[in-house]
Amino acid sequence: MNHGLTLGVFGVLVVAMLAIIIRAGRRTRTASDFWAAGRGIGSAQNGLAVAGDFMSAGTFLGTVGLIFLTGFDGTLILLAALFSFLPVLFLLAERLRNSGAYTLADVLSLRFRGEAVRGSAAVNTLVVSFFYLFAQLVGAGTLLQALSGLSFTTAVLITGAFMTVYVTLGGMLGATWVMIVKALLLVVAALVLTGAVLAHAGWDFGGLLHTAAGRTPAGDAIRGPGLLLPHGHALDRTDIVSYGLVYMLGTAGLPHVLVRFFTVRDGHTARRSLGWAIGVMGVFFGLIVVIGFGARALLNSAAAKEASAAGGNLVAPILARELAGGAGTAWGDISLAVISGVAFLTILAVVSGLLLSASGAVAHDLWTGSLHRNSPKAARQEPAVARVTAIGMGVLATLGTCAIGSGRNITFLLGLAFLVAASANLPVVLLTLFWKRFTARGAVFGLLGGLLVSIVVIALSPTWLHDNAVIKLDYPAVISIPAGFLIAWLATVLGRTRPDPAAWESMSVRTQLGITPAPAEAPART
Repeated sequence: MNHGLTLGVFGVLVVAMLAIIIRAGRRTRTASDFWAAGRGIGSAQNGLAVAGDFMSAGTFLGTVGLIFLTGFDGTLILLAALFSFLPVLFLLAERLRNSGAYTLADVLSLRFRGEAVRGSAAVNTLVVSFFYLFAQLVGAGTLLQALSGLSFTTAVLITGAFMTVYVTLGGMLGATWVMIVKALLLVVAALVLTGAVLAHAGWDFGGLLHTAAGRTPAGDAIRGPGLLLPHGHALDRTDIVSYGLVYMLGTAGLPHVLVRFFTVRDGHTARRSLGWAIGVMGVFFGLIVVIGFGARALLNSAAAKEASAAGGNLVAPILARELAGGAGTAWGDISLAVISGVAFLTILAVVSGLLLSASGAVAHDLWTGSLHRNSPKAARQEPAVARVTAIGMGVLATLGTCAIGSGRNITFLLGLAFLVAASANLPVVLLTLFWKRFTARGAVFGLLGGLLVSIVVIALSPTWLHDNAVIKLDYPAVISIPAGFLIAWLATVLGRTRPDPAAWESMSVRTQLGITPAPAEAPART
């Protein structure tokens, strides 16, 4: 393997993105610029950015690896992911933009007074962001380790350094343009790789599937529900439903995805941007299916064994190398380097957005909203506080990833972030926007209770306990999501506090009509 060529491609892409970040950083002067890109992003641009945010290493590297390893089961996540934007489209996108918020906690604070709700939402944002960061950094470390000869720890440290620089220099405006560029690069790379797969298969997709089915250890499972995960644990129908729920509902609770709707001009633009995002992702996901089955059908035994290592995360780059001539050939090394470079850029872009969301929870929600009660001086200090926070959190995420190691599939790790988002964030967001009787007590209990339940069910599942698991579901969403809604509901109906009708009316008018498009401020503390 030509490590110099691979590192050269990585370097060119990283420097090109750094140039975009620096240029955007020069235009970032206010808190609105840093958190919401000045609220000037158009529908097509934001749609590409949303797609770029979601088309992460988990989608490209992890899902290709899952389809290669498990066949049909690996495609379930793509269907769930595509449908996951329907709740966002019909229930959240326009209301979130109309709120004039910067963060998820801002939206909740439109209705509920005090710092308890804002602080709880900030904690959940941090937890979800860290789960997601770990998955992306594992992918980056695995790529650099395999393709550059560096150790996994060194590779993760390099990635963590770059992601921190991206956030501290560019803010949301820089992150948005990086997302747009990397979404286009991903689609082009997937198109080229899909064309190469179909060309080698004589443009016969049915024949490709037949060949793939004959070469997988699961036999015909590659053409139907095989009920297997990469670690060999058999899934039952309940787990399959739970698996789909995690991704379908988790998206509507991911803070780094929801903040993208704060960057557009108005609520109508927010809805239109989702149409662009769904269209781009639909095309990309279709290409991913072909690539995953193509890898199983076309890779020889030696390459298949190599691709199966590291949780299947290197299937796509290895397939590109083999289709272009194989290991040791010039075109093979170039193809592997280009696909790997695009994947690495994807990871850098996503982790930068995640780090921005996490630093927003600290700088905007905790520093300004809770500690300084939305004072103008604290608001002016937010970008500086966010940059310092990003450095600290980047270090923590990097060190945590080094401790996790490289053995887990990226998509599997992402599922944990989606589980927390669907169980802890989504119930409270929906009840805040649509239930008149909902109270601040219900919001706090729902946020923290849903988070606790999520962590407990994960800790008792095969994810950590393997064969000794108390809960036999790898993705226990059928337990944690209803529990999140139940906790929020019980805390409301059993509590002594009563909802504030005036706060409900004010929030409803604002989120539905967008009458006050200025940045949201938490109501005065009582």
